[in-house]
Amino acid sequence: MASKEVAVKQQQASAVTVIDDDLLSAGTGLENVSSDDMAIPYLMLLQALSPQLNKQKSKYVEGAQQGEIYNSVTGETFDGDEGIVVIPCFYQKKYVEWTPRESGGGIVESHDSREILAKTTKNDRGQQVLSNGNYIAETAYFYVMVCNEDESEWSQALISMTSTQLPKAKKWISQMTQRKVQNSAGEMVNAPMFMFKYRLKSNAEQNDRGSWYGWSIGLEGPTQNPVIMQEGKRFLQNIKGGNVKVQEDPDADQNSSSKTDLNDEVPF
Repeated sequence: MASKEVAVKQQQASAVTVIDDDLLSAGTGLENVSSDDMAIPYLMLLQALSPQLNKQKSKYVEGAQQGEIYNSVTGETFDGDEGIVVIPCFYQKKYVEWTPRESGGGIVESHDSREILAKTTKNDRGQQVLSNGNYIAETAYFYVMVCNEDESEWSQALISMTSTQLPKAKKWISQMTQRKVQNSAGEMVNAPMFMFKYRLKSNAEQNDRGSWYGWSIGLEGPTQNPVIMQEGKRFLQNIKGGNVKVQEDPDADQNSSSKTDLNDEVPF
């Protein structure tokens, strides 16, 4: 379970530090690193069936609990009641093809167009199933920057929402499209996503099929640090330019906050 000490260590590790130029003159040693060498972490909510809670699994995290927010790269967890502050930078919709768990599970590929749904039929779980037996999960992706309270440190991450969480994604997007800022000409224009920050927490949810943890999203206020806004702009440009690669987490289906304890898709 993540503690405040763990969070502080992570923040200290990413803190901006002023260094003598002579130490920077030789480069960083990372000149040959490309987007294929880096992994953007997923932020997900731990569920009852998450491998991070199972001592028999290689991804087990000692002390981790349901409802905590999990970073798939660092392995850290964060208190779901306290939540984390994020600055969204880019939104993307995908139609992700999954192999059913009873057939081994795992992601097959991501489709860009909802036209793939025309090739599916809905089963009794509410899943959109292809003729090959795989199912399609409509998925909303939010590329975000996770920051501390005073916006002095940040890191990039990805949040995916599907099934029961899709209405929340749509509401979040609707709220973002209504945010306005004034440009240099004095006109009110749509604000870039990265100009506002939000606090994401976990929330216990249930229906007649089971219980799970979902996202709770609240506006934290406008972004204050001009440096982090520039970083948000750069992150957005890199995503749009195809320079940000995301490796799908093979456990994402198990960890998804959109599944019940029975791992069924919940129709809505």
